[in-house]
Amino acid sequence: MLTFPLLDSGAVAQYPLPLTFQGSAQVISFIDGADQRFIRQAKALRAWEIQLSVLTDSEIQQVESFFLALDGQYETFSFPDPYSKSTVSNCRLGGPDLVSTYSGVDINSTSIWVVETNG
Repeated sequence: MLTFPLLDSGAVAQYPLPLTFQGSAQVISFIDGADQRFIRQAKALRAWEIQLSVLTDSEIQQVESFFLALDGQYETFSFPDPYSKSTVSNCRLGGPDLVSTYSGVDINSTSIWVVETNG
């Protein structure tokens, strides 16, 4: 299984590092107009917005190579969580595209969502 690449500094991301929690609820609508709601999963799944700026050419190349190696947003990988310092397995990318900006020599940036899955 692939692991999200680290920066040259050893960090996985730069600040700010937004972390969100996603819950899943099911809603059943009845003929009389009443609704019944229930939780579909036991725990809320995490999602990290990885905003990377002022990357060196080698760092942006590592991120782009990782993105290409996944071959789509449905391939899972391991992600080193910067908050808990543990490795979260069964993560996927939050979108099908990676947009990189090249502003100059060793001045590159990109943004990517990492989403935890049930596995």
